[in-house]
Amino acid sequence: MSTLVEQISGCEETIRARLRILATTDLHMHILPYDYLADRPVDGWGLTNTADLIADARAEEPNTILVDNGDFLHGTAMGDLVVEQYRVAGGADVPSVHPMIAAMDHLGYDAATLGNHDFDRGIEVLFDAIEQAEFPIVSANTIVRRAATPLQDATLIPPFTILNRKIIDSTGMERAIRIGVIGFLPPGSLKLGHNSGAAPQTRDIIQTAQAFVPYLKARGAVIIVALAHSGLGDETYVEGMENALLPLSRVAGIDAIVGGHSHQVFPEQGTFPVGSDGLSEHLNNVPTIVPGFWGSHLGVIDLDLVHDGDRWSVAAGQAALRKVKGVRDICAVPKAPKQFPNWVQKLHESTLGHMRTPIARCAKDLDNFFALAGGDHATRLVQEAMIAHATQYQADNLGWDLPVLASSAPFKSGGLAGPNYYSNVRAGQMTLRCLSDLYVFPNELTLIRATGAYLYSWLERSASLFNRVLPGERAVPLKDDGTPGYLLESVLGLTYQIDLSQPARFTPDGAASGLSGRRIVDLKHKGRRVQDADEFLLATSDFRVCGGGGYPAVPKDRVVVMPPFAIRDVLKSFVLRTGLVDISTDPIWRFAEVAGASVRFKSSPAACKSRVHYPWLPIRCVDMCDHQGFAHYEMEL
Repeated sequence: MSTLVEQISGCEETIRARLRILATTDLHMHILPYDYLADRPVDGWGLTNTADLIADARAEEPNTILVDNGDFLHGTAMGDLVVEQYRVAGGADVPSVHPMIAAMDHLGYDAATLGNHDFDRGIEVLFDAIEQAEFPIVSANTIVRRAATPLQDATLIPPFTILNRKIIDSTGMERAIRIGVIGFLPPGSLKLGHNSGAAPQTRDIIQTAQAFVPYLKARGAVIIVALAHSGLGDETYVEGMENALLPLSRVAGIDAIVGGHSHQVFPEQGTFPVGSDGLSEHLNNVPTIVPGFWGSHLGVIDLDLVHDGDRWSVAAGQAALRKVKGVRDICAVPKAPKQFPNWVQKLHESTLGHMRTPIARCAKDLDNFFALAGGDHATRLVQEAMIAHATQYQADNLGWDLPVLASSAPFKSGGLAGPNYYSNVRAGQMTLRCLSDLYVFPNELTLIRATGAYLYSWLERSASLFNRVLPGERAVPLKDDGTPGYLLESVLGLTYQIDLSQPARFTPDGAASGLSGRRIVDLKHKGRRVQDADEFLLATSDFRVCGGGGYPAVPKDRVVVMPPFAIRDVLKSFVLRTGLVDISTDPIWRFAEVAGASVRFKSSPAACKSRVHYPWLPIRCVDMCDHQGFAHYEMEL
């Protein structure tokens, strides 16, 4: 660290110090660098890898705090096993502390906030885990009773914490400092599965911050750190926006921001401030980090402080990310307490044994390498299971005779997770691992009475992640790298085309674009064109119904009241009943012809051999391996 001592007027010394804020986000129970869905060790993620970066960053700077930005409890097969078998059973083999909380306690986290997916297994599971934490967990806009103002709300957990710390200043003396840490959830994102009751309410992030930041200052917090489980989003503020870091950076009094939720990486290496937002290491002059996901990066914010004889203030700030490197021993947790590695090892081995349990056979390969181009046999199996369940439920309980459809998306779709992060189940024996590979999240099946007009809007939002392509344009990127492929919902039971020559009616974030084009053309059900007034029973996920991914809101009177059914359980039951899985391979949708045009997109190098499974796709490989390990493919429109 460079010296922080400055001489003023040749004799008067300015007292300075540096405060380092280290941050993780979206760990999703990835303690070890192991991919249980692919059944192999991996590099690039895992908290045991991130721990090395934390140790190095602390060694460089004595004045350091470590925080997490939420979504840490759920997201791997190990996490599911903790909930479903270990913690529910309550037997002798149960760790006394939730493994992720134990890992975070061991690494010495100072504070954390909650993410929306921390609620996926219900309030009881959430509190059973976080009540064991040796660090404060906060969320200011997660409320159980709404009042006239955010400050009067009854919050689910404490809205903020003030860390009373001692830091070493530039003279070598120890001085007190009060650091306020406040947390935020994306509004409207909460759901509680497994019959766990109603979800808490959420307030708008910006309105909550505007109320609490001055309150924190009044209580003596001289540094304010905002843990916002939210992505960068748009610069223009809209009440209730899901990704709100840009507007949040304009709230006076915030000194540093940690973002997440969207699995973005910010700032990216080599970027520089651009425009009024300074879109690199700062947003509106506030040092900001979004440190990836699954422990892929450690966020580092350095605040240079000046003491005026009475209190500290921030003179300058820098933000950067450090990426994990290499694969650690999957059975080791660095410098862990004596019993902690034993729990991790037992959980790891139990998870492997559970995931390798055979349940059925598969007649053909199921993959989603070409999901962005309309070739996705993996998601097709999930949709068939959803339709079978919804059809039976309608017959047994609803007394209706509506046509049944199912909507789902390729949740494993490469992107920031890398070229191996795709669903890929080979023909032959199917195991529980295969089912988790096909459907990653613990979402629940929800039925809605959907009109034809609503389905048009649903599919227009799906098609909005693609870039526009005009006649004669060649090798146009199919989508921007920062737009996740898991936003692409397709609807089994319908057939349609997507016309990329038309402007998108929504932005990639799901906001209305203000453009009037229609990309969804030739929408049919059993050969008959769908009319706006037509009625269907649409099976989808509770995540989408509550607006997840910017999909159009569903009126409450259109949602079918039904018991909770986890989609993964629906899929498992379908596969067990079927015995031999042999799905139809007819395409659900295609791109409409755009004269003389072609698009280019990334996928796994393994996709090259899978082209034979999708003979209707005019695709060729143009680059087998770029600097990230992706292959590049070109398709004629």
